[in-house]
Amino acid sequence: MTTLSVFQSLWAMEDLPWRSPVPWTLPERVERIAAAGFAGLAVDLGAREAPAATDLAPLLGHLRSAVFCFLKNDADLDAALRYADTIGAELVVGCGQVFPGEVSAAAGVVGGWLERAGNAGVAFQLETHRYTVTNDLGFTVALLEALPGLTLAADLSHYVVGNELPDSPDDRVDALLGRVLERAGSLQGRIATRGQVQVSPAFGQHRAAADRFRAWWAAGMRAFAGDDLMFCCELGTVPYAITGPDGEQISDRWADALLLKSWAEELFERRHQ
Repeated sequence: MTTLSVFQSLWAMEDLPWRSPVPWTLPERVERIAAAGFAGLAVDLGAREAPAATDLAPLLGHLRSAVFCFLKNDADLDAALRYADTIGAELVVGCGQVFPGEVSAAAGVVGGWLERAGNAGVAFQLETHRYTVTNDLGFTVALLEALPGLTLAADLSHYVVGNELPDSPDDRVDALLGRVLERAGSLQGRIATRGQVQVSPAFGQHRAAADRFRAWWAAGMRAFAGDDLMFCCELGTVPYAITGPDGEQISDRWADALLLKSWAEELFERRHQ
């Protein structure tokens, strides 16, 4: 039976609680994630406050973990794999900051990462992210065809804002996103519009965007054929978070993360209805 495991991004815990002059400490962040019923947390090694692996490992307790990273070369992946080993992470998600002009060349690089992670005994997924090898939807689908063993971490927010996807249904977009979701081993929880990569799911003016993402996530859940699907709530701090004229963030990202968690659980339960 397929299960759903909702993770919370540790990067998304930075600058919380909302509008408080005193941010949560690392132990408090981990404790909040565990107390809220998340299955695990994801560490973004590119985050401003990414902790040392030796500082995080003792805090995890029963929480599972994953490592998110940006990769320019094999050395970056090796560093992420060492971090993953220290904290006992089950998955490394890589954003490939390489830009081969040909799909065959990209497949050679990404295929090498797959082999490298496999040799280390850690699952590897390639994230769909702006200004990476998966920036373009068509190129990404061609890469999937060239690498049958490649699994994606699907963050569709980057396609919506990065490719300025049409707001209305589009046959080309729907077909390409369908291929991406068919190969998704995990989903990332963030809602975007054509002009903003992260908007609050609680704001009424974003209802249409939220409904669109909920439909995509449901499709990804239906397509998933593995044992356990990770859904990672990843509502980042500034500059992802929108700020007002006072420089303060305009929404409570922790409350929004809990809302996304509830949506993911609801969608998973109803995915075959």
